[in-house]
Amino acid sequence: MSFSNNKKDLTRIAEDRKIQKFDYNTFEDIELIANGGFGVVNRAYSKVLKKHVALKCLHDENNNKFYKAFMNELQNIIAVNHHKNIIKYYGVSIDHLAEKCYLVLQYAKDDNLRTYLRNNFKDLDWNTKINMAQDITNGLCYIHKANIVHRDLHSKNILVHEGRLLITDLGISKSLDTNSNSFAGGMYAYSDPEYLRNSIKYKRDKASDIYSLGVIFWELSSGRPPFDNKLILEILEIVKSGLREAPINGTPEDYIKIYSNAWKDNPKQRPTIENIFDSLENIQSENIYYNSNENNQYIQIEVYANNQFNYFKPMKSYSRDSISIEPNNKISVATSINLENLELTDIGENIHNATLMNGKMKVTLKSIVFNSMELFVSELKKHLNVNSHENIIEFYGISQKDLNSSNFILVLEYSNGETLRNYLKSNFKKLEWRNKLTLAQQIAKAIEHFHSFDIIHGDMNSENILIHNNVIKINNFGISKLVIEPSIDLLNSSGLIEYSDPMLLKAEGKFSRTKASDIYSVGILLWEISSGKIPYESYEFEKLDLISYIIQGKR
Repeated sequence: MSFSNNKKDLTRIAEDRKIQKFDYNTFEDIELIANGGFGVVNRAYSKVLKKHVALKCLHDENNNKFYKAFMNELQNIIAVNHHKNIIKYYGVSIDHLAEKCYLVLQYAKDDNLRTYLRNNFKDLDWNTKINMAQDITNGLCYIHKANIVHRDLHSKNILVHEGRLLITDLGISKSLDTNSNSFAGGMYAYSDPEYLRNSIKYKRDKASDIYSLGVIFWELSSGRPPFDNKLILEILEIVKSGLREAPINGTPEDYIKIYSNAWKDNPKQRPTIENIFDSLENIQSENIYYNSNENNQYIQIEVYANNQFNYFKPMKSYSRDSISIEPNNKISVATSINLENLELTDIGENIHNATLMNGKMKVTLKSIVFNSMELFVSELKKHLNVNSHENIIEFYGISQKDLNSSNFILVLEYSNGETLRNYLKSNFKKLEWRNKLTLAQQIAKAIEHFHSFDIIHGDMNSENILIHNNVIKINNFGISKLVIEPSIDLLNSSGLIEYSDPMLLKAEGKFSRTKASDIYSVGILLWEISSGKIPYESYEFEKLDLISYIIQGKR
């Protein structure tokens, strides 16, 4: 839609709903307070209201998805506008010169809940924390009574204003009267595990918000975000597997019971928002949780769907020279390498270094679950034909848990180095341009080798590239294409967004990677080598904001 059409549409809705329209020229001292790929929020003084307000707009309102989110937030916030724990909505404004439509909202002067906890946690007693939990519960209760599901509840979408908590960002919320579930949103740590396992079929409902609320309650007890020392895709797997953050010493046991019930894996076993409200009213603070073993960082809960990790000890591995592919896509093996009684050294999630029985050869073992045997065999065929290359991790063979299992172990060339990302972090100041060019040339040679065998890597990033004895080593197995779960949308599971082909982000699962996708990733890597910085690390983007920023052609 064009700006003129959007303007007409917004004007019509404002007249129909009797929404106040503010002349944009009545705002003074406009100051940017938040900027993401999705939109911007400005603080401004309203001469009409005689107080500071927040002006929220989207970057690209001519984009249908952005405009839909804008209008969705407008309609939802109108429906729940009269509650003390939901951000207050004053009206709309149109900047005709800049061609921007704005929501005029209450300005919360004490930042979002995450930042507030980071700055003030030591000063909060348990009465205050429980009052904060009640504020959020009150707001969510009002939203649910309006038959709306928030779908993106987390500590950055809750604002603090003069000691009161306010729920905001209703842009991806939806009415339960609609059937759409296509607009994915939310941070993994706060997302309903059932949705993460099956985002296509699972329709988020009020129970999904209850799960998010449980995680926020834990955050109130700890003062820190859940799994804050983990990478985004690690968090995805952690939540799906049924792991949750362990209780914090000094927390009332009644409070722990409330959030533990809220984040149960089975949505049907979670309480309603009314149940939580009543439980908070009746908390007994006398019984306090204490565990002398503070090394228990996570707890395992019962997983509703049978999706827990399968960890297993490799018993044998078939060498690549003994592997053949039969016409029915069955993998045949002639000889095997005995991998029994190995001393395994854990070097990462599902990754171990090991020494073969002859004691002369070190290898790396990587445990992987493939969802499609046909896809696995297709990739295996390609890689069996790839000649060795000095800048590519050698693929030695495979091991299978059992004949009917989709759990495999890849036996790979041993590497004693660190990732390119860590290498740049530790050594960048010492690198001369000739060193940087050498790194870039080695990456280019490896990709050229892949492409000469019609192989698309599909997941090039600085965490998938190792430095072994000062030589670049790239994983040569198509992991990114093999482990994608069909239940998770492509954007959530196919490598780091910073390095992803913008066409992949625009097409929302309809675009297949090409060799050009690898070239785009290489371009980002070359910039990273030149700067020593992680792409976009200076921007405080949420995932959807970053996607939008990249789609707009910004780098």
